[in-house]
Amino acid sequence: MKRWFSISLLGTLLYVSIPGHAQQCVYGSQDGGQCVPADQVPGYQESLQDPQARPPRPQLRWADRWGAIAIDDTSSVGVSENQTSKSAAIAEALQRCASKSNNQSCKISLAYYNQCAALAWGTKFESTAGALHAEDAQKNALISCSKGASDCKVVYTACALPVRVQ
Repeated sequence: MKRWFSISLLGTLLYVSIPGHAQQCVYGSQDGGQCVPADQVPGYQESLQDPQARPPRPQLRWADRWGAIAIDDTSSVGVSENQTSKSAAIAEALQRCASKSNNQSCKISLAYYNQCAALAWGTKFESTAGALHAEDAQKNALISCSKGASDCKVVYTACALPVRVQ
């Protein structure tokens, strides 16, 4: 009985170790999950030999995001962030600025997309700047503001970063 079991076990091991007889899972797992053997997936073996036979990987797609900063001559500010279009970002920033302004003279100081923006303010002078990182946008806004005022400080920072859609 022991000898028959040993021979049977040895035969099974030899059968599995012969090329073409071992089950290779393409999908799933061999330890309790659903296993789809390579010989049951049409074209799988050919795709291993010819890289061009492999289906192309899907391309990542990103959706742009927009923001805007509007300022009027009485220092009213309106901002927008994460809008799906430039026109939507501008419209929202102008509307927010106008709701705070007495004379309705709001103008877009900066419209930006897929980046960060900052607004630096000094005595009777302001500056906006955009950059890939918030820290760079703040630094650039301060540098620009300090050309017209000595007491500049960052009063607003935001980012409108792209969103992955696939």
